[in-house]
Amino acid sequence: MKQISQISRTAGKRGRIGAAAALGILLLALSACGFNVQTLQPYQPSDGVDIYVGAGPNGKPVSSTIKVGGLMIIAKTPTSGFLSATLNAQDDDSLTSVTGNVLKPDGSTGDALTVELANPISVGGSEPVILVDQAPITVKAASLPAGLNASLTLTFAKAGSQQVTVPIVDGNNSTYATVQPSAPADNG
Repeated sequence: MKQISQISRTAGKRGRIGAAAALGILLLALSACGFNVQTLQPYQPSDGVDIYVGAGPNGKPVSSTIKVGGLMIIAKTPTSGFLSATLNAQDDDSLTSVTGNVLKPDGSTGDALTVELANPISVGGSEPVILVDQAPITVKAASLPAGLNASLTLTFAKAGSQQVTVPIVDGNNSTYATVQPSAPADNG
């Protein structure tokens, strides 16, 4: 009887060791899941690009940082269009100028852009500023082909400048056909 009890304990011990080893292998195998899955990858949910202007050390946003979301040029004709983006800032600042060039298909610098900003665009107070709800920021070039990119430099009074590559999208495409900049109504 004593022998059966000892065999039973040995088998139980081996079973627990085997189960622990199997659990360890399973946990090791599962720990590899999830580090590079698509749902954990940052992505741009629009045609435009997002940037931070005036970010602090290591590119981390600080209170004076301006988040520019969905920045793109919407081309309505082969030579003209307008900027579209949403600006967010905690501290008060203003967009004072935009300059840039069309980029050729090989990435080299193409035609210069003429960007007309009627007045500086104020941002701040954590309220988003949607550029197409403002007086238009028109963009013109000898050729402004949809499907290519442009290199833009945005300059803010306090946050400084940031260069970024943005897409030029077809403003006559059904997605953007109804998008037109319009100055806000004067309630004064």
